[in-house]
Amino acid sequence: MDSENPIPVLSTIAPNHGTCGSQSEPPQQCLICKTSQNETLKDFNDGKWTTIRKAAEYRLLLRSDRYADVTTEINLRASRDKAAYHSTCYKNYSAVKRPSTASCSTEPPPKKPETRRRSTLQATDSRGLLKGTCIFCHTSRKTVGRKEEPLSDCLTKDGCESILKAAPRSNNERIKALASSGVDLIANEAQYHKTCRRQYFKVTGGDAPMNDDVSSRKVHADTFSTIALLIEKEVIGNLKAMRVSSIFALYRGEFLNSEGGSEEKLESYTMQAMTRKIRDKFGDKLSASRYHQRVGIFLFSSSVSEEDAKASLQDDEESHHHEIRTAALHLRSLILALPKWETPNPTSLETLKACSPDLPDELSLFYRTLLCGLREPVGSNNIDNIERKVLAMSSDAVFNASRGSVRPLKHTVLGLGIGTLTGSKLIIRILNRLGNCLSYDEVKALETECAFSIEETDRDTPDGIELNSELGTGLAWDNYDVNMDTLDGKDTLHATVGICYQNLNNEQRQTNPSRPVHTRSGRNRRQFSGNVHEIASYHKQLRNACFPIPLPVQEQLATNATIVCSLHLYWLSQSMLKALPLFPGFVSQFIQDALPRHKICYMDPISASPTRNDVVRETMARSMSVATETHQEYIVVTYDLAVALKAYSVQSLDAPLFDRLLIMLGNFHLEMALFGAIGTYLNESGAEYLLTESGVLAEGSLMGFIRGKYYNRCQRVHDVLALAFEKNLFKRFLSTVPQDRQEVVRGLLDELPEEHDTVAHILETDPVFQEHMDQYSAFFNDAMQGSIGPTAQFWSIYIYMVNRVHRDLMGAVRTNDVDGYIKILPAVLDIFFGLNRPNYARWGVLFLHKLQTASPQCREILARGAFSVKRTSRQCSRTAVDLTLEQTVNRDAASPMRGIVGFQNSDNAVRRWCITSTQRGMSVTLLRHLTGLEVGDQPEKQLRASRIQKDNEQVTAIQNALDKTCDPFSAEVLTSDCLINIATGKGAAPESQEYLTGILNDGRKCRETFQQECAEDETRLMKPVRRRKVKNFAHENTQAKPSSSGKSTTMAESVRDVFIRILVVVSAKTNFDLRHVLTFPITDFPLAIAHSDGTLMKTDKSKLLKKLESMQNGFVETPLPHVDVTIIDGGLLLHSFLSAMGHIVTYGSLARGIMAHVCSNRGNEIHVLFDTYMPMSLKASERKLRGGRDTPFVISGPDQAPKQSCQKLLQNGIFKDQLAAFLITEWQSSHYGEVLGEKTLVASHGGKCSSFTFNKETAKMTVHQPEDLQGVHEEADTLIAFHSSTVEGNVMIRASDTDVLVILLGMLGRQMGSGTRNPEWQVMMDCGSGNHRRYIDVTHIATHLEDKREGLAVAMPALHAFTGCDFTAAFYRKGKAKSVQLLETDAEGKFAEIFCNLSSTTAPTQVDTIEEFVCSMYGVKDEKRVDEARYTKLLRMTGRIDKNNPMDTVKKIDCALLPPCSKTIRNKIRRTNYVALLWGRADSSHPGDGLNPLDFGWAEKDGCFVPEWFSGPSIPDVVFEGQNPADPVDQSADGVTGYDESVSEHSWSDDSDVELDV
Repeated sequence: MDSENPIPVLSTIAPNHGTCGSQSEPPQQCLICKTSQNETLKDFNDGKWTTIRKAAEYRLLLRSDRYADVTTEINLRASRDKAAYHSTCYKNYSAVKRPSTASCSTEPPPKKPETRRRSTLQATDSRGLLKGTCIFCHTSRKTVGRKEEPLSDCLTKDGCESILKAAPRSNNERIKALASSGVDLIANEAQYHKTCRRQYFKVTGGDAPMNDDVSSRKVHADTFSTIALLIEKEVIGNLKAMRVSSIFALYRGEFLNSEGGSEEKLESYTMQAMTRKIRDKFGDKLSASRYHQRVGIFLFSSSVSEEDAKASLQDDEESHHHEIRTAALHLRSLILALPKWETPNPTSLETLKACSPDLPDELSLFYRTLLCGLREPVGSNNIDNIERKVLAMSSDAVFNASRGSVRPLKHTVLGLGIGTLTGSKLIIRILNRLGNCLSYDEVKALETECAFSIEETDRDTPDGIELNSELGTGLAWDNYDVNMDTLDGKDTLHATVGICYQNLNNEQRQTNPSRPVHTRSGRNRRQFSGNVHEIASYHKQLRNACFPIPLPVQEQLATNATIVCSLHLYWLSQSMLKALPLFPGFVSQFIQDALPRHKICYMDPISASPTRNDVVRETMARSMSVATETHQEYIVVTYDLAVALKAYSVQSLDAPLFDRLLIMLGNFHLEMALFGAIGTYLNESGAEYLLTESGVLAEGSLMGFIRGKYYNRCQRVHDVLALAFEKNLFKRFLSTVPQDRQEVVRGLLDELPEEHDTVAHILETDPVFQEHMDQYSAFFNDAMQGSIGPTAQFWSIYIYMVNRVHRDLMGAVRTNDVDGYIKILPAVLDIFFGLNRPNYARWGVLFLHKLQTASPQCREILARGAFSVKRTSRQCSRTAVDLTLEQTVNRDAASPMRGIVGFQNSDNAVRRWCITSTQRGMSVTLLRHLTGLEVGDQPEKQLRASRIQKDNEQVTAIQNALDKTCDPFSAEVLTSDCLINIATGKGAAPESQEYLTGILNDGRKCRETFQQECAEDETRLMKPVRRRKVKNFAHENTQAKPSSSGKSTTMAESVRDVFIRILVVVSAKTNFDLRHVLTFPITDFPLAIAHSDGTLMKTDKSKLLKKLESMQNGFVETPLPHVDVTIIDGGLLLHSFLSAMGHIVTYGSLARGIMAHVCSNRGNEIHVLFDTYMPMSLKASERKLRGGRDTPFVISGPDQAPKQSCQKLLQNGIFKDQLAAFLITEWQSSHYGEVLGEKTLVASHGGKCSSFTFNKETAKMTVHQPEDLQGVHEEADTLIAFHSSTVEGNVMIRASDTDVLVILLGMLGRQMGSGTRNPEWQVMMDCGSGNHRRYIDVTHIATHLEDKREGLAVAMPALHAFTGCDFTAAFYRKGKAKSVQLLETDAEGKFAEIFCNLSSTTAPTQVDTIEEFVCSMYGVKDEKRVDEARYTKLLRMTGRIDKNNPMDTVKKIDCALLPPCSKTIRNKIRRTNYVALLWGRADSSHPGDGLNPLDFGWAEKDGCFVPEWFSGPSIPDVVFEGQNPADPVDQSADGVTGYDESVSEHSWSDDSDVELDV
């Protein structure tokens, strides 16, 4: 066998390790030289083996040994089996120097501790020694666990120094005295109890130092335990082989990485010592063998054969593992060498960043190579992404390898940021368990330290702000409403937060001058007990403030006004030809902003509402302090209106204390108010319809847009809408420009260069373009003055408010143009005055005056950048100061998932939460920066290709919607003298037109008047501005809703009952004519048939339907007869079909679905009959009086998809009318033929009827208009009767309205009476829905009624109208079943006859019979006149009256239960006559010809038909019998004194004086 092949040197198991039995065993070799030649081999006996083993132990102590491998093998062998030797080799190996007894230990000799020999003090005598008692407890004896604890000596210098160093943190006065005296504990032989020493270091927060030799042994023991666990896992558990040299290298790495490990302590520790300890630890579980000289000895499990172990070693897996472990131990050593974490003092996010360790470069290189390999990442985004991940992974490695003793910035910021964003303890604990951030307690402890640091600060200027007067520093304060989720809704938290912004030096973020960061010792404090910053109270009355405001002077034009106007016309002209961004994005390409960016720092918050007077003054005082600290003569501070008005008052009352403050209204809130004013101007003008139908705005967002609640949405939608209208206006202007002139201008614009600076210069100086611009400006101004019509004037004013006023206002803010802002602000105030924004109008005048009169030094600060904030390097991207505050501290410090409910009862916790909100907000900002989620300097959103495409598509959609409705600049509209709603085409009322078209002039006059008043009276500003009544389109549709109170109603009923009893008693004892009084209605609205607010009394019509259904005699159980024609109520069809859909996909798919549903009905011919929408009709009036409002709607084609839900669409009468017209037009297309099949479809709407049949041969739809079915019917109810009268055969009518059944009964009754009805033809009704759907035999019911009494079926329509239908009032608590019963039981038949006459005669004469019928309805059958019945009914309701005590037992009296008087009945008969005539003529083509509601008891009021309840006065002029109406009422009979005018007047005067005195 070759000498290079390994041989087994030691094994504790059988020689056969699972190998084949036929395999020959290897020849025997010398254990020492590994050969079998040159000398005779001898087997070891016990003596020789003992000697060789002892020599191997001695050789382990040698510094170098040429027999090191043999020594390792011998030490690992458990027995001498099969071991042989050469005599020469034996002598040479055993010839080793025997060590001394002290050096026999395998452990390195302990390093002697530094003792008192090196003490600087001489030993003292027994009087100065500390020996004999414990220096901590000052006792000599101490018992621990029933055993006496001995005293230990202080022997090491390090131990003594640690005791004395910790003395200041201890409460032990003896230790403090020893430390202050500088005594040498070693020289004075100090002693201590070990338990006292441990308790001492536990209290002081330090670590007791270990003895050097004890520390070395402990490190070796811990290291060997780690290596033993590795061997047990990898070698014994996973059956892998490991080289001894690799194990020793791992041992060295682990030892050096352990606390207390060093190269000095590892010098004397050899591989042989480790090998011996492994042998003693594992014994027979391990075997060892030599692979070859280079690899050396390797270990493997005894349960694995040597060949398998060698094979696993040949896979290079073990060497790879060794390399990985070695690299990991090296990186671990770098991590453990980093400085341990100490909390900075003061604690803030800046100092936390400064104390965060720098990650080792080798660690970053490792992870960068792991992620990218040897290739470098390409692309800025990819590089940033890789570096971000490298930072995160390296930070995790440092934090977890150091077990949290080293804290990278990522773990600190992630804990603070996640805690701020979510407020969730669970999320932080999860991240901490995964090693990604600090623990929850550590996060809260850092917040507490931040709170203490904020408490200790001695200046108001926040960290990060340079104390430099040249950097344009400004402030802003606002309210911070946290998530107020308290249990009882009380004690909710309002905080006042602020920002301080300042220019960056040289466009770079500046930091405070570098200064050493101090740290604090001991643990971080978890509980906060800070000092509440006392705010000085403020008791002055703000209403006493005075503001001398002189009359305004003429404003100078802004320097860039001409360029902006030129660019606007250039943008408008080019947008007519190609897609361009909206104007804010377009103009940003031409304007350069040379000012630097800003840094944003947060002010110390105030845990109180900012609207408190003392808090307002405190913010002003802090702002003044910042001005002083930054060496600025003036300071700009921004508030919203609610705080600014108080700040102005405080500034006035405390003058000249705060004269260095320039108080500004936040432009963000100013813009929101402007959006609200513009929304008021647009409300219900038709703009809402355009926006929803074009898809620009969702229906649910309309109200927020009108009220100006959403800044970004309002800004974009107004820009899109105004551009669409101005494009149409510009088209109208171009129509007035000669064609050759247009071509010249077009050629100039086409030849403009691409350089933006050059374009602006050419536009500004070119005379042709300037003349063109002047012409358009003149045309636009004329349009605003109404020269081309009021509708064009209305929308030109809107364009002016958006594309002129708001554009210039926003442009001034975005470019820091203070002069331009002052120039446009009066126009904004005009809008506020005109559109009822009195608060902004009033205080805006003062704000304008402050800006105009600001000192040059203050204007210079504004010009440096304090007017607005620039946070990015994009041009024209500055934002309002108050908007910046909302986007920074209010956004970052908000915790949407947690309010203060968890700690609202702890004042200190609430205080800590408030004052750390700034630092927590900064942590969120830094977290966004670390994760790359902070928005960088990207291009303007409006310049992105996708945004440009979407904006232009929506502008085009609005223009298309205008073409389909009403273009305000079209020729048809321009000729109208009325302001027209562009969606409905309805003209506005004259007062609304005057208000809307004169809004700017009126607003300007109001502003100038107010400025004049302020100039004359210094206190005028503190007085409110009178609100103007808004008279816009929405005002015309506003209806006042009556309010009622249950308590007041009950009290009124009690007074009513007593008063009626008094009337009855008075009428019985005097000549008071109660009977005559009751012949009048008494109230403005007769309570028997009307509610107290004038609305109609209603009844349940279904009771009549059920009553009539009961007359069928088992029709439901019989088989349904053959149906020739089906007639469908179109209104019911649309409601039932759309209610099941939810949303309409397209109108084309809806038309197809409805036709399929219609054709599934019985019969070869199907009629679909729709209502006709008439703006001025009884049905429309009844709908309006109910509160229904029909909004404009247009269906443009089959591909249109409505945005509204079906439920909301069905509430719109115009929609249903438009849908019916669309269906009839759409069904004419031939592709519906396959759905129609062989059936005939008849559809009627709007007075036109069409018949549809499909010709299969030509594959075309045939449409014609049957002459016998043409007619005008407003309601489908009468149209159904008209179509059914023309059908020959059985008819099935699909309807659910009681009116339809009653109309059909009247028609069938007349046909039966005249003999024109074929008895074999049957009319049936398909009624109800769902489980209540059923069939009604109308013919059988009519026959039954006629058989019972002739004319009874004909009387049904008039009876139904008289007792209450959709257009007429019902009788209070009088149902319909009883009225039918009265007609059936009338022996003479006079009631049926009179109701028959009402359906055929326009002037009924039998009024007395109807009064008799009403008397019977009210149960007063003995009376024939309703006036007498009223009197009799009232006496019955009053009850018996005791003569001696007439006011006893007053009964409750409901006057609505009295029958209506004769005056009321007569007008009700007239209205019933109208409806009965309309229904009685239902089988004719034009039932309403010659009928006008105004001739039948209705009057017109506010565009609606309202009932004229009675004629004449509601109360009589004469109330006493025998009295002349002209006679005065002096006295009454029976001793009732008359009315004494003088006494009454005198008494009333006395009462009035008493009331005034009170």
